[in-house]
This record gives sequence, C-alpha cells and structure tokens, in this order.
Amino acid sequence: MRKYTSPGGVILLCLLFLAGCRTMVPGERFDTDAISKAQRIVVSDTAGNEKAVLTEEEDINAFVDAINAGGWRFQELPEDLTEAGSFTLWQTETVTALVGEGEVREIELCAFRVYEDGDYLTIETMLGGVTFSISPETAAYLRSLLA
Repeated sequence: MRKYTSPGGVILLCLLFLAGCRTMVPGERFDTDAISKAQRIVVSDTAGNEKAVLTEEEDINAFVDAINAGGWRFQELPEDLTEAGSFTLWQTETVTALVGEGEVREIELCAFRVYEDGDYLTIETMLGGVTFSISPETAAYLRSLLA
C-alpha cells in the first residue's frame, strides 16, 4: 500500500515546526521570528564542506533580515536546477528540570537548500521538504554566502 502525503499537510507541519508552539493561521505570512531562534547557521557547499558558520547575533539577524521571507511563495521545484549549497540552522535544546540527563546539546531546526540557476529555496525538516519561489535579491544574497 502506497502512502500519500498531502503537500498542504507537509507545508503546514513544516511551518508549525519552524514556529514552535505558536499556531499558524491560514493566510498568515511566514514568520521570520522562528528562523531568528537559530543560534548557529552552518553554510555548506554541495559536497557538504563547511564554508562558514554564523554564530554572532548580529550575523544571524542580518541573515534573517536579508532573506525577506515575507515575499516567499510556495512553488514546485523545477527538475533541471543545480543545487548551490545549504544553510543548516541549529538551536540549543531546551533543558527541562528533572527530565533527561541534563546534557545540553544542539538540535537541527531545518536546512535551507538554494540553487545556482533559479530563485528557489527548499526548506527541509525531519517532516520533509517544502519549496518556495524567492526574490532574485534573496537568492543572490544566499548564493553570495556560499562563494
């Protein structure tokens, strides 16, 4: 029996994951506050080689401001695109008193994949991936971080 996953369901789950416990209302803009919770952003090329690591609050805020998530639109990913690299967002796991071993560790929030020859971005989480059409300026900024 083949499992069918609704694209709308995957998108909603991805946005809920990125937004934490806050509920997204249909028609609401994508909230960059969820992205700004990242405490470390690892920039990697297509081979997985680390190009840079953003850890300073100013650098992460500049990243969030530059990506202009308010202009993103859900889009099907064309098959002929070449990946340029990725941005993996990490956050320190919340430690709850009396639960767990008390060991602080980082968890991966999501990964952004950008493409060389198109203005597209794919967000990948443990629930799957969602592709967006992004502005040419945002795409150029992301590709400049990979250079």
